Amino acid sequence: MCADIRFAHLSDWHATTLVGGGRALLNAKRLSGWASWRLSRRHHHSVAVLEAAFGDLRQQRVDRILVTGDLTHVSLEQEFRAAAMQLEALGTPEKVFLIPGNHDCYVATAPASSWDHWSSYLSGSPPEELDPELREGLARPREVGVAPRHQDYPTLRVQGRLATIGLCSAIPTPIFRAGGRLGEVQLERFEKLLNRLRDRNLCRVVMIHHPVLEQGESARRALWDGEALRQVLRRAGAELVVHGHKHRRRVASLPGPDGEIPVIGVPSTSEVGSRPEKRAQYHLYTLRSDDSGSGVGSRFRIDAEIRGFDPETGEFRHFDERLL
Repeated sequence: MCADIRFAHLSDWHATTLVGGGRALLNAKRLSGWASWRLSRRHHHSVAVLEAAFGDLRQQRVDRILVTGDLTHVSLEQEFRAAAMQLEALGTPEKVFLIPGNHDCYVATAPASSWDHWSSYLSGSPPEELDPELREGLARPREVGVAPRHQDYPTLRVQGRLATIGLCSAIPTPIFRAGGRLGEVQLERFEKLLNRLRDRNLCRVVMIHHPVLEQGESARRALWDGEALRQVLRRAGAELVVHGHKHRRRVASLPGPDGEIPVIGVPSTSEVGSRPEKRAQYHLYTLRSDDSGSGVGSRFRIDAEIRGFDPETGEFRHFDERLL
């Protein structure tokens, strides 16, 4: 019997500073983002809260940590460097799997001064760890030290029965826009990959930054080809979809070929609690060793726990609320 696999989901920690940004901030969209940070965001996101989350997570004995982007505010190189150090504090690249968010693609930037700082965390499993048919459905990996680009997604990591698929919805957008797009090529690869993983009886957990469902999403912040993604999931299925972007917990589902697909959004990992519903959380999942058919999907069982920030103690604790 296979051993249980425990994995955590974090997102949107925005625990960087724009102090010292200098001439790099002299861009209309970045200036708008700087104003938002100066007036609001810097008061909401705390490095101390993020560190408390990391400390709590280290006690949970997780096998994998999934991070769905927005580690920066306006994609300055100093932010990518700072977030790289935060990723190192969180865990090794083998343990932490990252996808970018829209703030990590706030404006068009040179990869060497942006995503390449996170290359080992963004990359999928080495080709030699995947069977040939799965490798065939993915873009060719880039050289060491070079992060995947938007056109290289989806990415894939496999551990035991857990297959984690990274999608990239992060694209540069005009001022006052925070939406995303996957594109036809990525969606086509994604559907083929879902089917191949299903044939291998693997539990498919999908990571995306933007919410998958359209309810409650304004046009300027939405996933602009979300309906195409929903159609892929309806046809091919998945066992779980996790996302960020909203800075709130979202619990929903989407019909799939084998039953309802849970779609779970997690709040920011660093929010001090400017509103009770936005207080920092991360989610902890356990893929159980028994294939009893109960829980998520028809072939796997996943249990879930909410770990949330308690401002009275300054620590994270178990929240007795339903997630799955």
